[in-house]
Amino acid sequence: MTERTTFVDFVAAGDTRDAWRMVLVEEGPWAGSTDGQLRRVQRRMYGCIDAALDGLLAERFPESKGCLVVVRLDCFDVPRAEVDAFFQRFSSGVFSLDGYRQALEKNAFVRGIEFEISFDGLRWTGPRANALRVECDGGKLR
Repeated sequence: MTERTTFVDFVAAGDTRDAWRMVLVEEGPWAGSTDGQLRRVQRRMYGCIDAALDGLLAERFPESKGCLVVVRLDCFDVPRAEVDAFFQRFSSGVFSLDGYRQALEKNAFVRGIEFEISFDGLRWTGPRANALRVECDGGKLR
């Protein structure tokens, strides 16, 4: 297994006891091409899914084991139409991939994975005290 690193801006219990949120914050304006930035966001989203399915989220937050995981993308000052189109394609298609579908169907760490997106809500400018850097090396959290 190769080493993977994903920065999750914060992890929080959801609205119900059996749901947890992994929140990614994207702040613009973006430098460089939109396609390049969307590829970066895609890697972050895959990283969240991998961390949940591989049990790394449950290792760090044991009370999340067996719960629904919501991967939320909070966007500020990004190209809305392009990001929304990407997000809809990603969230509707990721579990049509055999490897991800099978990993979710047989998973002991999560009950399911859902996706949410928001644009230009209130922006927190303070420190992210509950940020999580997920690093996987040989299936172990570092």
